[in-house]
Amino acid sequence: MSRLVDPRVTQAIANSVLIPTVAKISIGHYIEADVAIEVGSNFVDECEYAVAAVAGATVFIKNKGAQPVPFICGVTSLADCLRRLKEGAKILRIKQTAAVRVDATLATLKKLLAEVIKYQDEKARKLWLRSSVLEEADFDRIRGAKDLSCLPLYGYGGISTPRDVALMMDMKCTGVFVDNTVFTSDNPRNRLKAIVAAVSSFDDMDKMIDLSIGTGERFV
Repeated sequence: MSRLVDPRVTQAIANSVLIPTVAKISIGHYIEADVAIEVGSNFVDECEYAVAAVAGATVFIKNKGAQPVPFICGVTSLADCLRRLKEGAKILRIKQTAAVRVDATLATLKKLLAEVIKYQDEKARKLWLRSSVLEEADFDRIRGAKDLSCLPLYGYGGISTPRDVALMMDMKCTGVFVDNTVFTSDNPRNRLKAIVAAVSSFDDMDKMIDLSIGTGERFV
């Protein structure tokens, strides 16, 4: 989904499950956000997929931090990260415009890491700030950082196995969004259990081997 679905669907799901629910809305569409929150969504995702379909939908909701539920935003650069956090976003996910493989997600993470490290240099940072709407204070979150753990960043795009999850966590992501292709596996229940376990066991190779067995992956 790239826009808010029928509120009855959102409400029915929220009332039927114990896990948190996420509603996707068009970027900047604060009425969709209000509706999603009212019918029980636990998170709101300002979704970039709707931009092409909605004319002028390029301005993000600015008061995310004042909302009663956390907002999720897609990012591709450090500038994106800092702007969305400044607006009050609580979760940042790797932005994708189409179905991608996990290597594309990894490439974006590596790019972000390079930027975090680059802007530890005061001279480089100030040079960049001259052409940016960001201010020096916006860099307080990453000041002194050596990895991506300074950002509430979630891996997103092509993540469908325990090894994919381990890769994201080893890159110091806070968490992951799992690709819905896990449900096309021969054993989605075992796959999902293994994926959850991999979040905390990603650095234990013996455990990762065990988690990779019997997950019903299809090879093509």
